[in-house]
Amino acid sequence: MPKTRSVVLGGVGFIGSHLCRELINRGHEVFAIDIRDITHAPMLRTVAHEGSFHFIHHNIIHPFGIRCDEIYNLAAPSMVRYNRALPIETLRVAMVGSIHALDTARTEHARVLLASTGSICSRSATNDEGINSTTQEWLIEGKLAAESLHRAYRQECGVDTRIARIFNSYGPGCDLMDQRVVTKWIVAALQNRDLVIEGTGEQRRSFCYISDVVEGLITLMQALPANHTRTVHLGSEEPIALLDLAQRIIHLTGSRSRIVHTAPRRNEAQSRQANLELTRREMGWRPSISLDEGLRRTIGYIERELSERAGSFCSWIEINQ
Repeated sequence: MPKTRSVVLGGVGFIGSHLCRELINRGHEVFAIDIRDITHAPMLRTVAHEGSFHFIHHNIIHPFGIRCDEIYNLAAPSMVRYNRALPIETLRVAMVGSIHALDTARTEHARVLLASTGSICSRSATNDEGINSTTQEWLIEGKLAAESLHRAYRQECGVDTRIARIFNSYGPGCDLMDQRVVTKWIVAALQNRDLVIEGTGEQRRSFCYISDVVEGLITLMQALPANHTRTVHLGSEEPIALLDLAQRIIHLTGSRSRIVHTAPRRNEAQSRQANLELTRREMGWRPSISLDEGLRRTIGYIERELSERAGSFCSWIEINQ
């Protein structure tokens, strides 16, 4: 029986690299497409030379064609992780990139799954005041447009489309320069630096460990076709206040870090929580890794990465002592 040919757009990213590994473990032939070099994905080091893994350097704002059975569209602008707003790139990747993915799926009669964002669920009013939008706001607008495109291709062209709205994900394999709050705060705590909270810290967020996110994506892709674009949430139904999260990270790391509050972010949602009613009913999925267990695993990974990086900067004298 031939292997399932899976395409992962954004395969070098945090979620994408974990997804590639898991698909290979399940016997798929995987094609990771990304504009970043594969060396940026530590989770792909062990599979980079396997015959069932293929890396393609390509920007999906340009057309592409590839024989495949399924497409996971996890692509997002790489510079967003540095918290720099790139509105044109963000919207082009979300909209033009989605069109190219959908056209490929239509030609190949493949399923296509869009990784959207849980931030859509708490979206504030559109910015009509001429004020510069934030990175998060551009991402939300792009993902909203991409979701509409997937529903349109399903209705007009019969493409089998699925949408996963992913809430805050975290875990090993993260880029230590990433601006995801869990990664950023663990790095700061391990270095005994201040943990900075914008606002009071009462904002509540839903966090999901990376293995649970990947399991949810694969389960959604493998679900039986529906007569509509199935849209589900992947996240936790037990949100935590950011202040409580910061305190928990300090406790688990044994850090001497202080918590410092700055001015609140404009238009920031006070609560962002996954609703898993539809996800459980249609997929039977729910997260299995608790926040404390996920944080311990992530802390262990980041601690090892920081230690290795510190060792790589030893002088010749230090090495030979």
